[in-house]
Amino acid sequence: MDFGSGFHAPVGRPVDAVAYDCYIGRWSRLFVPALMSAAEVFAGGQVLDLATGSGEAALMALPVVQTSGYVIGADLSPAMLDAPRTRAGSRSFLAVAADGQSLPFPGTRALTPWCANSACNSSPIRSVG
Repeated sequence: MDFGSGFHAPVGRPVDAVAYDCYIGRWSRLFVPALMSAAEVFAGGQVLDLATGSGEAALMALPVVQTSGYVIGADLSPAMLDAPRTRAGSRSFLAVAADGQSLPFPGTRALTPWCANSACNSSPIRSVG
């Protein structure tokens, strides 16, 4: 699904992941530790961060799941995924351009799904899997 330009930036202008992270990322850094605790993220765990954006929440989960686990950051905007893909520097992180309600892979029941962006904006999220 392509939402085109204008989804994370004004039409005709490129996505500015740095500006997005300066706004959203700072809020994520405040509440993601509580989110990880509530989700019971553990070493060797598998996390699915829906609407990952600049990846702040997903990247914060990497040290917790360690190299025996993995984190998938899914976002509608492929351009937004460049930032977490570059910053992760880890084989334990997978960036996926996808709609969180129609993921391109099976077996999501074993994942710990969350949407930090949704928690920040108090929007509901449907169950995954």
